[in-house]
Order: sequence, then C-alpha cells, then structure tokens
Amino acid sequence: MPELVVLQHHPATGPSAFAPVLDQRAELPWRLVDVAAGDDLPAPDEVAGLVVLGGPMGVPDRAEYPWMDAELALLTAAVDAEVPVFGVCLGAQLLATALGGAVVRREVPEIGYLPLTRTQAGHTDAVAAGWPDGAAMLFSHEDEVATLPAGAVPLLAGSEGVSAWRCGSAHAVQFHPEVSSAQLAEWSTVLEALLARAGQDADTLLAEAERRERYHRSVGAALLSRWLDVEVLPRRREAG
Repeated sequence: MPELVVLQHHPATGPSAFAPVLDQRAELPWRLVDVAAGDDLPAPDEVAGLVVLGGPMGVPDRAEYPWMDAELALLTAAVDAEVPVFGVCLGAQLLATALGGAVVRREVPEIGYLPLTRTQAGHTDAVAAGWPDGAAMLFSHEDEVATLPAGAVPLLAGSEGVSAWRCGSAHAVQFHPEVSSAQLAEWSTVLEALLARAGQDADTLLAEAERRERYHRSVGAALLSRWLDVEVLPRRREAG
C-alpha cells in the first residue's frame, strides 16, 4: 500500500514536532526523503500523500539548486493525480510555483509569532475548519507567494501575505506548525542575518518560542492530524 513521504530540504529543517504525530499513526507508514542530498523522489502513484518541508533556500534562487526542478515536476504531477500534498514555508512556495503561481523575495523578512484567523473559505475547508481563530504560529521567511495559482483559495489570514491556502489536492501554509523550540534553536545561525534585517534578535525569539511551545505544538499537531484524517487516510484505504 502507498505510504506517506516527507520531503526534506536541509538537515536543520526536518519534520521536528510532526514526527511524533506521524509515528503514532500505525496505520500510515511514512519515510523521509532528503531531496537536497540526492534521495530518489517517489512517483505520485507510490504515495498516499506528500509533506513538503521548509528550508533556508528559496525559489528565486532556483538556478543554484538543481534538485528543485525535479521536485517541482513531482508536485505538479502529484496535484494533477489528486495526491494530497501539504506544503510548509518553502514547501508552500514550491507548490505555488509548480501550480502556476509566483514567488517573490520580500524587502524585510517576516519573522515572529502572528495570530491567524480563518477566511470564509477556511470555515468550510475540512482541514482548516478546526483552526482555533487567534492561534499564533511561527513565521520565518524572506520569500513569499505573491500570486496564488489559478483556483487557489486563502484559508487563513493574519500575516502580511497569504498565511494558508488550498489548490486542488494541495494545502499550503507559510508558517511553521512543525517547529519546536529546540529546532528553532538549531536555526539560530541560519536566521542570524534574517533576524538582523527584521530588527529582531535570536534570544528574544527563542524565549517566546519556549513560552508558546506547548500550545504551538498542539495546534500544529491538530492541523497535521486533520489533514491526515481528511485527505491522506481515505486515499490510502482506497488504494488498499
């Protein structure tokens, strides 16, 4: 039977707090594919769903990362085949690009915890409908989706760009529901330049991450769980 595949783009941006959620699903085996390290990408018909994680690189730097073209082709084919896809930060930007949207580099990075509320479409989307309005999620990005793909609808709002959206079988979030405070601490050197440009410092951000840890993780886990229940598991059962 098809399995869930998690696409990783950098050693420091792995599944983090998502891993325990996935490990608890005995009925849904999953594996990690390190795209940047050259791991083979699966074919769409081999997977029950794809989780596409973040990374310090960006779509505007695509020429520097030859693996991006193959991943973009996979994401296009996956959505064409109605495979459930969940994109996080860079993963959301790759999805938007694969589906015909546009990604641009911001003048000032958006970093910090922002409260998010459901849009009108978010109230009826089966994955976003359970979102607790006002829940603050971690944003950490210098690129963002400037133009959504045709047919995409925003699901959550609260950041300067589109916080979350859906297009066909794909859900995408610009924030990081998977990041624990421990993983964020690992990012400190990568984020140093971005934090300086955003007028922030790592110690303040990490202290806030530790204060918000329990709630942030519970909201992120619930979001992933709804996606698994609504999108991935029904596909896996049909394949069986």
